[in-house]
Amino acid sequence: MCLFHRSGKCGHYPLLHQHDVIDMTHNKPLVLLGLLLVSGCSSISTAENKATPQSDPAYHIDVLASQPHSKVSLILAFSGGGTRAAALSYGVMQQLQQTMIDVGRGPQPLLEEVDIISSVSGGSFTAAYYGLFGEQMFTEYEDAFLYKSITDDLISTALSPLSWFSNDGRTEIAERYFQDNIFGDATFADLHGNTGPFVIINASDITTGSRFSFIQNYFDLLCSDISRYPVSNAVTASAAVPVLFNSVILENYEGCEKNTSFHDAIAYSKDFTYQTEQTYKKLQSYKDTKKNQYIHLVDGGITDNLGLLAIYDIMELGKFHQDERLLATEKIVIISVDAATEPDMGVGQAANGLTIKQTLSMVTDIQLHRYNDATVELIEQSLQRWSASLSVDGNKVEPYFIRINLKDLTDQKQRGFFNQIPTDFSLDEQQVDQLIAEGGKQLANNVAFIQLLKDIAKQ
Repeated sequence: MCLFHRSGKCGHYPLLHQHDVIDMTHNKPLVLLGLLLVSGCSSISTAENKATPQSDPAYHIDVLASQPHSKVSLILAFSGGGTRAAALSYGVMQQLQQTMIDVGRGPQPLLEEVDIISSVSGGSFTAAYYGLFGEQMFTEYEDAFLYKSITDDLISTALSPLSWFSNDGRTEIAERYFQDNIFGDATFADLHGNTGPFVIINASDITTGSRFSFIQNYFDLLCSDISRYPVSNAVTASAAVPVLFNSVILENYEGCEKNTSFHDAIAYSKDFTYQTEQTYKKLQSYKDTKKNQYIHLVDGGITDNLGLLAIYDIMELGKFHQDERLLATEKIVIISVDAATEPDMGVGQAANGLTIKQTLSMVTDIQLHRYNDATVELIEQSLQRWSASLSVDGNKVEPYFIRINLKDLTDQKQRGFFNQIPTDFSLDEQQVDQLIAEGGKQLANNVAFIQLLKDIAKQ
């Protein structure tokens, strides 16, 4: 047996026997890794994005053109964290659906005011499902995804004798599963071509070290067309944890001018920030097709675990905070749903040296939380600046930054329960139901959210 690489090369690993799997089922990620490492060894993966010298401008990001001008501009950001993140963000969306407001068009759910949803990893399942199916989510999503034992299903697929003779690797198994069971044959023409919010699925490009957003503006830099690209592949890339899954590959084609007004405008700007400048420089690296002929995408949480930096770059690079079409806006609202936890690893009680698992988990958590805190600070400061730049005489734009997370719970028992929910795609129904309820409850009781509703009612 051998370790599958997307290049088609193999490295040898011991054969896993079925009785070994049964004994190891208490550690599903390890089992999945072992099973999927030995699958699809002869496969040579190919990029599925199509070349096009001229992409359809209908799929370029222009949120303002696709949304009705409203007094409320609402943006959602969903973090990573497996089904935990998907369920928590779903609970927030349920609450938005149940919250009725009137902004001059009669009573309607606040959810209908959402302009953008930016997501990574586990949160991308919720974002993509709503983007494709709209209100059907509230009758189908729990059974279609949240209650499914995804990890168990992938393990079963890898154990199936049919998989022993398949050329599919572990990433292809996941892509096919998500297509067959969740998203169907939907492409980005379906996701970005409807009248709902503009959904931005984010992954991490380990080729250049940058975040990669699945929008046409990024595909333009690859001379490619996103409208025909499968949504299931993008969500797989967004959630493809390195080592457990190989990268999802995009081909960087030649034959077009690798620039768009969205990205190149910054080259002539004098007021961009360090963050924006770094994003711009990394995006420009796609122009070198000899060095970067293939783009390798993995878990979006590596470069932006909160899904907030994609929003930041769109506002800055696209100069949306200066767009005259937003002059009717009176409120800019960002709701960040953060499913990160702080499980007790027992490090403080360890008299001897830590295990490799403990050390890696602690180092990752420390880096992740510091990175998340810095991102939140950047967004809070920028939101103030964006609202100020949109404010004109007679119309002051008010900013609202609403944070939903599992780290600030005051009830120790409840906090302990949520902190022990793993980053997995097979949770029991009790865990899922409590996460959904927690997301809705936190939003309903959030001080900034309550103030937002009061301010809307005053209009």
